[in-house]
Amino acid sequence: MALSLTLIGTGTPSPLLHRAGSSYLVETGDTVLLFDCGPGSVRRLLRKGLGPDDVTHLFLTHLHYDHCVDYPYLVLSRWDQGTGKIPELDVCGPAPLARTTDRLFATDGAFGPDLEARTRHEGSEFIYEMRGGVLPRQRPVPNVTEVGPGDTIEGEDWHVTVAEVIHVQPYLTCLAYRLDVSDTSIVFGGGTASIDTLTELARDADVLLHMCHMMNGVVTDPRLTDCCSGHLDAARTALDAGAQTLVLVHITNQMEGPGVRERILPEVCEIYDGNVVLGEDLMEIPIGGVTQEENR
Repeated sequence: MALSLTLIGTGTPSPLLHRAGSSYLVETGDTVLLFDCGPGSVRRLLRKGLGPDDVTHLFLTHLHYDHCVDYPYLVLSRWDQGTGKIPELDVCGPAPLARTTDRLFATDGAFGPDLEARTRHEGSEFIYEMRGGVLPRQRPVPNVTEVGPGDTIEGEDWHVTVAEVIHVQPYLTCLAYRLDVSDTSIVFGGGTASIDTLTELARDADVLLHMCHMMNGVVTDPRLTDCCSGHLDAARTALDAGAQTLVLVHITNQMEGPGVRERILPEVCEIYDGNVVLGEDLMEIPIGGVTQEENR
């Protein structure tokens, strides 16, 4: 079965024109899975040629806004354009995802007045019917499943395994996901410092997407290094896990300076001898390795 992985957003909380917030797209058959949904990711999906109503499943690693602020935008635009003809979005993530969702879409939630107007005003009803919708119009009710370490989510021909990583606990639970489709595995590390649980989750994975928030050695304060990863942390995790391809994501402004790319990639390759990719928005990652031709 055809399987593709596209980096929708590779950035951080710092707004950049060329990097949306964290978001990664997997297409397998009729299933479209989105891992994280940071700022700008819905519009990046359009650049990829997909609409919000094409997404079938969303997995959130944690509830930092740079990983989830487009969650309500995805739900609302998907619901609006779907005109009652597509299933509700399946959403998985750590607690308090259910409470967050309720506070967004409930009658007294943040978007309650908007939804009241769109489901009851005559003009909105007219537009809905012109799009092929049938009244009365129902409000969006995403299928939310709160998950934790050790959980698995089963799809028709895929499954996702959940592990906890270390980031900003106890304030937010932070997760990583491993997607297995047939004989292919992709690991989404989320936000994390080095931790054995991620290494084990990524054991022999085809692709590991790993946070690269800083240059190791430039930042040494444990307040950051104990909760975020740098380029050498990512390299060691990929090496210890035996992952085939390492994709560096969650790229900060620090990585954009002159000569930085030329410095960090050789340093990563001194530790890890697999395929290394410095992620860019809308980059498609080859499944099964990067050829020499693709590296040129």
